[in-house]
Amino acid sequence: MILYLMRHGDAESFADRDEERALTQEGIFQAEDTADAFLRREWPLPQKIIVSEYKRAVETAEVVAKKLGVHDVKIVSYKDATRWRNMKAYITDEPILFIAHQPSLGYTIEEITGQIVAVKKASLHRIEYDPILDKGVYVDKIERVRA
Repeated sequence: MILYLMRHGDAESFADRDEERALTQEGIFQAEDTADAFLRREWPLPQKIIVSEYKRAVETAEVVAKKLGVHDVKIVSYKDATRWRNMKAYITDEPILFIAHQPSLGYTIEEITGQIVAVKKASLHRIEYDPILDKGVYVDKIERVRA
């Protein structure tokens, strides 16, 4: 099965609380660019997006869902979106996209694949996951394309 893991786009530096930091205009552009690059790759579309409750992640999911035409978007707790043992509960046979944060996504990719991968803002990582083995193969990534 296909797992996509994406980091939110560039966010404001400061807010009253970390979870309230919104995307900057650049972060919106980054999310749009990643979604456009995804469509150009003609990868199987995710049927569901699971997203951290933090504002910057939700805003990233809104941009990506609109561009990809994904209507099933579920906002979950930070822990459910960033810890592999919790994320597994949302996996089905259909491609799924998780949108969350660093460094958690990097740790998750390493836990699934055994590979250490840089997870840049608004980057999206594709993994072929075998639930029987509880392991995956890192396939490819989409990173920032706008200068």
